[in-house]
Amino acid sequence: MPYGLAALCVVSLFGLKDTGIFINEHVQTTYSGNKVYFEVGEVANIIDESNDGYIVSKGKAKVTVPVEKVKLTESEITTYKVIKNTSIKDSEDQILRNLFLGEEVVLVDDLGENLVIKSDDNIKGQVAKANLELVGTETIKYDEPVNLDNNVQSIDIEQLEKEEEEIEKIAKQGANIEVDEYVPSTDNAKASEAIDLALEHMGTKYVYGATGDGGFDCSGLIYAVYKNKLGINLPRSSSEQSTYGTQVSRNNLEPGDLVFFNTAGGGVSHVGIYMGGDNFVHASSGQGKVVISSLNEDYYDARYNNATRVL
Repeated sequence: MPYGLAALCVVSLFGLKDTGIFINEHVQTTYSGNKVYFEVGEVANIIDESNDGYIVSKGKAKVTVPVEKVKLTESEITTYKVIKNTSIKDSEDQILRNLFLGEEVVLVDDLGENLVIKSDDNIKGQVAKANLELVGTETIKYDEPVNLDNNVQSIDIEQLEKEEEEIEKIAKQGANIEVDEYVPSTDNAKASEAIDLALEHMGTKYVYGATGDGGFDCSGLIYAVYKNKLGINLPRSSSEQSTYGTQVSRNNLEPGDLVFFNTAGGGVSHVGIYMGGDNFVHASSGQGKVVISSLNEDYYDARYNNATRVL
């Protein structure tokens, strides 16, 4: 590995094509007022960094995402060597630091005649491309927790793997639940309709970001039932849905209520529709489809967060 590159992997972790995975759900509003949704497990295409987090592209949108919501999985590091006496300058052409011959820097962005680079002491700025020589590009894969020097939280990979194993275990335990065993006992016609609409999709494939076009994610199922079918003006993400409507205690749940869970350790990240009898229907990433589970299962009991009534 070229001199200084190991340190740069820890300090900056940024190249032109960094990749991560969302470990928490995130919703970001663009300057035009549109909302961009990211689900747990969705790939994060990182194109740059700012003081506020990772700059992530999705379609034509580019938004800033807090670093604690993404776990880095891969970085493409392009290294250059200084071949002429030069300096790193800011956007106003002010010198930030002189570079010495033979020093190696990491590419952040290609501006044409100038490159945006980062030095091994974490100085970021522009350098004339003519003063640099390409050393090469290396893809770094992260199989262990990544620690940054700029107050970024480390990711406990072992804990995440345990979470996934537990999800699979609970999914298998609930796989034999029969839909016919659960008949909503409610006088609320809207609640019964909501549950029936959700049950029509039993077994439908779990698909990140989908609201019915080929599948559902957890909040997408809720959105499809309550907004698209029943006309309830729900927001799109589970975290936003968890604050919509009237908060109700777990002891006072009624069929049709929405139940929310903290499955990723960073706030609400999962949602289902309460059916009565401590059961709820939801789009499960663990089972990969729409299923029925029990609030009393160890996994969901430990991660229960709150409930809202929207009907």
